Amino acid sequence: MLSLMEDYAFKLLKFAGRREKLTPAKRVRDFQSKIQGLKNGELVEVQGFLLLRQPPYAPKDALYYILSPLSPSELKKAELRTYLVLKITEKSEINAKFKSGEYVKVSGIIDSYSYGNLRMVHVESLESADYSDYWLEYEEMALSKRELEDLFMKTIYANYDFEKAIIYSLFASPIIVGAKKNWGEGVTFSVFKDEQKIILSVWEAMHYLSSLFPRELQLRKDNKETFVESELDLDFILFDPNNTNLKYYVPYNKKILTRQIPAPNWAIEHFENKNAVFLTPKKYSLLSPDDPLAYSSETPFILNEPVGYERNRELEDLIPNVIITIFKEREKIASLSAGDEVMRKFRDRFERWIMKNRHEYGEKFDALRLKGMIFETNTRYLLSAHILGSIGRFEGKIDTGIIHDVLLINQEILDLWMNELPEKVILRAVGTYERYISGDKRANTALSIFMDLEATSIDGIVTREEFYRALLEYGFKEAYAKEIIERLIAEGHLYEPFFGKLKMVKPE
Repeated sequence: MLSLMEDYAFKLLKFAGRREKLTPAKRVRDFQSKIQGLKNGELVEVQGFLLLRQPPYAPKDALYYILSPLSPSELKKAELRTYLVLKITEKSEINAKFKSGEYVKVSGIIDSYSYGNLRMVHVESLESADYSDYWLEYEEMALSKRELEDLFMKTIYANYDFEKAIIYSLFASPIIVGAKKNWGEGVTFSVFKDEQKIILSVWEAMHYLSSLFPRELQLRKDNKETFVESELDLDFILFDPNNTNLKYYVPYNKKILTRQIPAPNWAIEHFENKNAVFLTPKKYSLLSPDDPLAYSSETPFILNEPVGYERNRELEDLIPNVIITIFKEREKIASLSAGDEVMRKFRDRFERWIMKNRHEYGEKFDALRLKGMIFETNTRYLLSAHILGSIGRFEGKIDTGIIHDVLLINQEILDLWMNELPEKVILRAVGTYERYISGDKRANTALSIFMDLEATSIDGIVTREEFYRALLEYGFKEAYAKEIIERLIAEGHLYEPFFGKLKMVKPE
């Protein structure tokens, strides 16, 4: 809670068009105000970070530990610190991992501690808390969409769509319930070019952004760090308290920017399962449609000029407010489901987008939609749904306008890859496609339509009626549409595991 004076100052800052920044000192003052305002014997509920070291002169009648209102990363840099002593007995209910640095919720009776001016809680219960609550405690300090956009566009200098894609990526993406790929919230913002200067410019800009986020939000191999509290003459090993799926990764050095996946081996599992936001440029020797980074990226940009960036002191000061904004919007849109009305609309529009580009690019487009290729339909559909969720979090809602924006992003990426891929690479892909699908052209078109339906169905189910309607919409006559369905089943391309439901027989 803000004090009356702080609330007044906060309103003055808003009136002047400036934002109050959330600092460690403010957190400490607010924590002290809450604790010092309580009388001995009162019930208290408080959240903070558990520090597993005994406070000075701890009695022997119980376990005594320390609670900090600051996260491990903020604790290390804070000039002002405060602590609360926790007294834990056999009557205390414990439901936590009990690791030093863990974010916990404590309930009990407030009291004085016999050493110095520290206060103490007789712990009745101690349980793990969600790290996101640490930021949501100050959700009134979140930034508006305009403020957020302004901060980043004063920091990164590139084309507008590129800048916006970076911001969207920072919001991660809602989990897609029921999807074939069991992905987390992570997204991959990747940039491709064969020029070292361009790739390094992106890496330096991403590295700067990543450095502004606290350690708890950075994907690292080592999840613990040391801290020395000189006033209490104590040292701690602190573990990462972030128990959410929200973490960010930028390559730690430029030497790995030429790897297939520009990340160390320990991070590959996080990349594949989308358990972190990867902001990852890559220098290639030959651009390939089956590049594994591009295949897994929501926004695989091909950049033709360097990105500029400059240190932005305002962004540096307001990065806690940025994080609050991300966690606030993340909580509002936690997941998407195939049954959602917006997802049904999105699937319909995505299928129309596929159809439009099949008409425009023909076999070249179909070749890039084979398994393992950058526009493999099911994977690209789910990646596009991730973009939908990211933009929805940034905008605070998901509507038809955002669906339109997602398809525009897809179109820009497709056009870039079609223009940048060497002709010999495209022809080789087309050759593979022609070997994969042969025979009657109309039957192949019908099979491609079925593949699109199957790929954009989150649960993988395509009904006869759904397939029939899609064939009519594409231009098949009624009689021929029914005939081609039976023919595809008879020739072994499709089968009917349950009445009225069709599946494709996958070639070996």
